Amino acid sequence: MLSFEPEVIAARDAGAIDPPTAARLIAIERREIFSVHDELRALAWIGAMLIITGVGIIIKKHVQDIGPLTLAIAIGAAAAACYGYAAWRRRLGVHNLADDSVLLLGALLVSADVGFIEHQWHVLGAEWQRHFLLLAFVHGVGAYVFGSGALLSLSIAALAAWMGIERRAEILFTATTDLALRAFACAAILVAWREIDRRVRPIRNFEPLFEHFAANLAFWGALIFTVDRDTRWYGLVIALVLAAFSLVHGFRRRRELFVIYAYVYGLIAVDIVVVADFLHDEIVVAAYVMLSTVAVIVALFVTHMRLRRAEA
Repeated sequence: MLSFEPEVIAARDAGAIDPPTAARLIAIERREIFSVHDELRALAWIGAMLIITGVGIIIKKHVQDIGPLTLAIAIGAAAAACYGYAAWRRRLGVHNLADDSVLLLGALLVSADVGFIEHQWHVLGAEWQRHFLLLAFVHGVGAYVFGSGALLSLSIAALAAWMGIERRAEILFTATTDLALRAFACAAILVAWREIDRRVRPIRNFEPLFEHFAANLAFWGALIFTVDRDTRWYGLVIALVLAAFSLVHGFRRRRELFVIYAYVYGLIAVDIVVVADFLHDEIVVAAYVMLSTVAVIVALFVTHMRLRRAEA
């Protein structure tokens, strides 16, 4: 196992770091102390998801018993309580993992309430999909008020839903090029949003979210083009260009997920073209897919080790 304990000891002996700091770093390297931040954050997130799942079950099974109006008001009140708690904690200047989960729960309750109201009373009529645009605005405002990446993710997801973008694996092989164009348009909106955010806000904590969503949407559009026979080669070229940009960006910013995007989406695009246009025997196709997948896994492992060494 890679350990920097000798380097820490050498730095301590040379006077580069003080003994208390060195002792803490050595304890970390020996795994005598470790962080459970990610585990607690995951548990808090799971708790919020379980609560919102329970709310969905209640809406489905007891809407007539409780009454639609009463249920809508109750969900809205619960959402307001979550936002009120988050605002109160913000005013106190204190923060913990539970605060983020309560805020996320409030936003999810807002989404559930708006969807329920639209489904129950058809407020927007034939333009029912506009409630996604409303949610995108509400969650976007909440994201900037509370500085919450989780709320920004909900806002972007609602924006994509308003534009009619679905990201399910089975959709890939039945989607039309119109969906690909909408995915590209949504990615372009996010890139523009990111640039405005960079120029207006001194804090750049939202930048990775914009980049990840934009990259995935753009790659998804390229794959849809690749699946379609008439646009297959355009899709391949777009996917490879995006993969090149993603690879460079990943190495330059030390963001390994973008390297993974480059390899995985690039492989899928190449595999689609090779299998659809050049290979026809099932055994050959299976062998090719297996070999190409193994090659990318090896490349990802090598890249991972290279990035870890660069960080070290």
